[in-house]
Amino acid sequence: MDSSESINKELTPKKKSNKIIIVSILAIVIILSGIFGVMKYQNLQKEKKKQEYATILAETSVEMYFEFLLSSVIVANYSDVWRNAIDKRNDFSTKISEYKERLTENGMIEAREKGREKIRENMKILQSPPAEYVETYTLIKQMYGVYTKMVDQALSPTGSLIDFNRKTNDLYSQFEQQQEELLITLPADIKKLKEDYEKNKEEEKEEEKEIISD
Repeated sequence: MDSSESINKELTPKKKSNKIIIVSILAIVIILSGIFGVMKYQNLQKEKKKQEYATILAETSVEMYFEFLLSSVIVANYSDVWRNAIDKRNDFSTKISEYKERLTENGMIEAREKGREKIRENMKILQSPPAEYVETYTLIKQMYGVYTKMVDQALSPTGSLIDFNRKTNDLYSQFEQQQEELLITLPADIKKLKEDYEKNKEEEKEEEKEIISD
């Protein structure tokens, strides 16, 4: 055996070893790239869901606020109609029914019902908040409980005038306090979304308020 054959035999195992190392490194790189790719995709999906949640949370807070105010205007008008009927010795049940019929004809009763349904569906979506939105969701949930009671007052006025007014005042005070607390604790990203959404809804809700008060 000459020296060249001996050298080739020594190099062959080294070449095979180098190939194995290179293949192993490439395999590791491919696996790591796949892992990082999956992690990046999952993070993007998580961020997307977070943004979607923030948008719905902001919109729900605005819708609830305006719907509460519009319901409270209806309730205040019920109270005026009720009191005037008593003062004039009229049948207050008839007068309230007549006012509610006008609201039905101009679509304001249906609008409150649709608003309530939309907010109810949003609250179902919001049930599992990201960690950073838990406090905001908790406040919104509390506000939702007060809001639904005010809508009930607007859709079905019951009890005596004194009890009706007392309940209305209590609900209004609770909601105002919760609204102030919400504005203080609202995360910056949701606050910005909320402000933008409010601008788009203000004119629409103002028109509804005028119809209710007409």
